This record gives sequence, structure tokens and C-alpha cells, in this order.
Amino acid sequence: MTYLVVGVDHATLAPWHENISARTVARAAAEAVERAVAGGIDLIVAAVVGPNSSVLAHPVDRRVSRVRAA
Repeated sequence: MTYLVVGVDHATLAPWHENISARTVARAAAEAVERAVAGGIDLIVAAVVGPNSSVLAHPVDRRVSRVRAA
């Protein structure tokens, strides 16, 4: 199944989105993070969109609120 994964770069808050082909929502989110990291992006997944434009629940595998030194 193809999912649209939407998120932001944690460092710059720049928007990010990509179509991901995966068997599950969790795998789509994980694949999106892997692709983003390969491109130098610290992705925070905001939504995974599936069939009929439905936003699907996805597991959060890490804390999204963290403090970074400037």
C-alpha cells in the first residue's frame, strides 16, 4: 500500500513529505524516517495518510520533545 508521510525537520521546522510504499503504517513511518536521515533531515512524523485520504495512527518510537544546545 502507498502512504503519504508528512512531517517536519526537527532542526529547521521545514516541511517534509513523501510517498512511501509499505505493508503497515508503522513500516511506512519508519521508512520515511530512514529516507529523511539519509538526506540529512531529522524527521518528526506528523501524519501518515492512507487510502481515501484517511489519517492513520502510527506509533511514536522516540521522544519528539528534546532540548538541543545552540
